[in-house]
Amino acid sequence: MLNNIKNAAGLMANANKVRQQQQKISALLSSIRVSGVSKNSRVSVVITGEQKIVDIQIDPSLINFVYENYTSQNKTDSVLSKSIIEAVENAISKVQKEIATKMQETGSMGDFMSMVQAVSQGTDK
Repeated sequence: MLNNIKNAAGLMANANKVRQQQQKISALLSSIRVSGVSKNSRVSVVITGEQKIVDIQIDPSLINFVYENYTSQNKTDSVLSKSIIEAVENAISKVQKEIATKMQETGSMGDFMSMVQAVSQGTDK
């Protein structure tokens, strides 16, 4: 019975530790913002460390080009969508690098790994 109480106390302490680590990592991710740009530099995208898109800027000259060369002639356009995809992919690549750097600088990578270990083992170190 005493062992069960000790195990329950250990699990509760573990749960609190995991919750604190989750909050720390969440705050870190929400503080990160990066910008990605398409290869033609006509589309830019801003995303957070949570990989949420918060802004998209499209150069009006690209919209005019697409309209004049595709839309007005009833052709399928891939230029605009390709540019948006390139900008998003560029931003995602940058944010992933930024997350890894920030987590290493702040020690959050260790927190993350111990959180994963604690959850998978179900006991405190």
